[in-house]
Parts: sequence; C-alpha cells; structure tokens
Amino acid sequence: MSRSNTGSMPPNGAMPGADPTPGRAEAAAVTTHDADLHLMTDQGLTLRKMRDANRYAVFMLPPDVGTVRIMSRTVRPVSMVGACADDRRPRGVLVRHIKLFEGTVARHIVMHLAQKAPAGWHDGFYAPRPEPCRWTDGGALLHLGPRTPGRLGVLCLEVLAGGPYRVAPEGCPKAVPPEAEKPVSQ
Repeated sequence: MSRSNTGSMPPNGAMPGADPTPGRAEAAAVTTHDADLHLMTDQGLTLRKMRDANRYAVFMLPPDVGTVRIMSRTVRPVSMVGACADDRRPRGVLVRHIKLFEGTVARHIVMHLAQKAPAGWHDGFYAPRPEPCRWTDGGALLHLGPRTPGRLGVLCLEVLAGGPYRVAPEGCPKAVPPEAEKPVSQ
C-alpha cells in the first residue's frame, strides 16, 4: 500500500506548516533609515530636531538644560542580514562632532569620545571611519557643561551612520523591540 501526499500539500506549493499568505514575512521585516533622533531633557521634555544640515541634526535647547539623552531607534548588529559579528548590543546612531552654540559662543563637546565610554555610549564598537566617533545605545547621556543662565542654545550632532532599523508594519501600534529579535540558529 503506497502513501500519497497529494492531499497534504497546500495548493500554492508551500511547505506544510508554512504561512501561505504572501508578503507576511516581508511585512514583519519592514526597515527604515530614519533614526527618530530626538533629545530628552533631565526634566523629561522631548526636543525634536529643528532640521538636518550636512550630516548635522540641529536642536534648540531651552535655557538652563544641563543634561540631555540622545534618543533614537536601535538595531543589533547580530540581527542584521549578513552580519558576521556576534554583537548583541543595541546600536543607535554614530556620532562624531557635537557643538553647542549660545549667542556668539560655540563650544565643542567631546565627553562622548573619552577613553571610558559614558553611560549610553559604546566602547570598542565598530566605526566605519578612522575619525574619533562613538555609537549610542539609543539613549546616550550627554552632559552639556556650563551654560549661560537664561540663554537658549543650539545643539548640533554630527551623525555619520545609523540603521537600518526595524519598525512595525503599517497598522501595528509600535516598533519591534530589539529583545524580540531572535538570532538565527544554525
């Protein structure tokens, strides 16, 4: 007595148990290069970019803000297609120069380039350029140093790289969290 598989194969030729809905796998892996870059003040105020200009993200700072967090989407290098590194740390954006302008005074902020990485910045993380720069983890702390009392400031972040980031498909309420990404076991 021979067994026939004709009744067990789905009509579209997919493997048994596979989802026959076309495009569902592609919808789950929607990506973007938009980092959703913004600042969060130590008082909990969200500051959105005023503009992007020549790789610089430009933010207006209220007076007397001394510390901000550089917030962005994240991706883990291990979950990227073709990744050869087993790095599971969340990667936000790659920052080189940081400049703070108050009136006619401009200051370079370099605390993110210190030998020991500050909170939210990665040590020894791959940078595709020889210049000093560092990756954020999606919520990097940035101390602005002494500010002129009562004066607005303009903070400029030179962002060299970032993404691609996974985002939720249209109609889904939120982005795919990094912890939901599972490495492919072989």
